[in-house]
Amino acid sequence: MVIAVSNPKGGSGKSTSTLILATHLAHLGASVCIIDADPNRPIQDWKIKGKSNSTLTVIADVNESNFFDVLDAQVPHFQFVFIDLEGTASFLVSRAISAAGLVIVPVQASAIDVRQASKAIKIVQDEEKAVRRFDSTRSILFRILMTRTPAPGAPVSASQKELEQDLLAAGIPRFQTTLAERQAFKAMFNLRLTLQELVGDKRAGNLAAAYENADQLATELVALIAQQPEAAKEPAK
Repeated sequence: MVIAVSNPKGGSGKSTSTLILATHLAHLGASVCIIDADPNRPIQDWKIKGKSNSTLTVIADVNESNFFDVLDAQVPHFQFVFIDLEGTASFLVSRAISAAGLVIVPVQASAIDVRQASKAIKIVQDEEKAVRRFDSTRSILFRILMTRTPAPGAPVSASQKELEQDLLAAGIPRFQTTLAERQAFKAMFNLRLTLQELVGDKRAGNLAAAYENADQLATELVALIAQQPEAAKEPAK
């Protein structure tokens, strides 16, 4: 399954969401690759400069001209291919979305994030129309993923409640699991390790809660993919 992670707004949690999901799925035994298409290469930096023993594969030498060649070379070898996209609308972003079976749109509970997320959804819808010119059965699934939310039991902001209501009223699908604001998720990038490799490190904070959060999101993702027809799991040609 090809999974693009996209939102034109930088800082929405794209790279964090991608790394959490990809490393957790790899830890569970899946074969996972990330194509790091963010010009800042945060996940490539995590892989190259860190000492993680994760089986996760990271590829960063990708651009508009070689994107499909790079993607096609990975798909036969991995159960999950994540594409971490840049925080802007571009030709590369459009290509990645057109090839995806699922697009994850991370958003924080702020008006500006929601406005930018709506642009990402519009790109998904436009690319779906384009690919349907060649395959009328082709669809591109998408889900909003709320990030940096309060930990379970903590007060929820009015803006988050309003966002959840707006998404429901508009019929926009989202993950029921949110990614909470966790010190462990920051520590993954700071220390360049997986959640599992942070065991015993006090800088990870409440690691058990972070692990549970990651596992719930990964479980929901796998269940969502399992419901899709096999054709939807293959990249567009």
